[in-house]
Amino acid sequence: MNLRRHLLLMLLGVIALAPTGSEGEEVPIPSRPIAAACAPTSDTPTGTTASLLSVLTHAKNAYGLNAVIFNATRGSKPILTTALGNSTPGVPASTAMHFRVGMAAEQFEATLLLQLVDEKRINLADLVSKWFPAYPFANLATVQMLASSSSGFGDYVTAKADASRGIPSFTDLILKNPYQEFNTSELVRLSLFPYQQPQFVNPGGNWAYSHTEFVVLGSILETVTKKNYATLLREMILNRLGLHNTVYPPTTEIQSPVLHAYTSDRDRYEDSTYWNPSWTSFSGQINSDVCDLAVWEQAFGTGKLLTPESAAKIAATTNVGLGRNTPALYFGLGTIVNNGWLVASGNFFGWHTATAYYPPTKTALVVTETEGPHTTKAEGVSNDILRQMSRVLTPTTPITLP
Repeated sequence: MNLRRHLLLMLLGVIALAPTGSEGEEVPIPSRPIAAACAPTSDTPTGTTASLLSVLTHAKNAYGLNAVIFNATRGSKPILTTALGNSTPGVPASTAMHFRVGMAAEQFEATLLLQLVDEKRINLADLVSKWFPAYPFANLATVQMLASSSSGFGDYVTAKADASRGIPSFTDLILKNPYQEFNTSELVRLSLFPYQQPQFVNPGGNWAYSHTEFVVLGSILETVTKKNYATLLREMILNRLGLHNTVYPPTTEIQSPVLHAYTSDRDRYEDSTYWNPSWTSFSGQINSDVCDLAVWEQAFGTGKLLTPESAAKIAATTNVGLGRNTPALYFGLGTIVNNGWLVASGNFFGWHTATAYYPPTKTALVVTETEGPHTTKAEGVSNDILRQMSRVLTPTTPITLP
């Protein structure tokens, strides 16, 4: 079993929060009216929309999924908004349901950083040692390297077991108690010796994805602004874009209605909806729905909240040539850049969510799906759907994620 495979698939195949109820118990949060923008597409599918719906139906059946929720837009115009399958037995999935977004949270984080750069409250060239003076090689790593995952900080998620020291792997730690709460200090500690060494000693001279970098970056943003991350996100992004169904939650709760997740990570099929997301910290701990995420992808892809200079840094080719980054597939600032698409793809405790935005045609894709008891290769379903959707919508420049 490989927890990384099921939790957050980030790129290239290297691709908080106390429990609130018993396992599988739904937290009673007041529901919100379904926004018109998130209502299912009412027109009879023809042409392009019929092709897209066929992709979703095939993926649900082929992979044995419980549910698939999808939204595609071109600029402000909807293409297809739909939900297939069930959230829980007898409860149909709906386009208004909320879920954990996974890697898309890093796009929010990168945007917050660039907004503070535009306000001249922080500089991309600032050294991480200004805030984390004791972290190895922090005196050589910049804030920009954190957002582009090239600082070389050890990834706490990959920490391996050391029986001689009585140290469990991070995988074992999470699976033993999926309701465990983690804070920033604990996650940073787990990225260091004796849990592991930094991945390389030349920040900016190589590339390897690390969750730790986004934990450190989020902590820096809080320190610079003197605000907690939830407040910062709400004031600088969510309120400005009207994303009222997107939340950085203070607990394990998810706003109603909820798309339930299930996983077999612990060798039994179980409801994982309210497992604690605190270990993902700033890089994954956001809840949303497919329509808010489509609005977000349009804003992120166009740099709506940024100056043109900062917006251009999102897809900058700084990492090309480092590690496995190529001109066709590389990591920008908090996002994957693939054939001109801005992509976020992650797996988290039974949810598999991916978003994509193609600037030339202003096309945004958002898909999330949940595992059934016999789902196979669940970690690759989102990417497979994105690939097939892009072949329909942009056949000359499709997404090619592995």
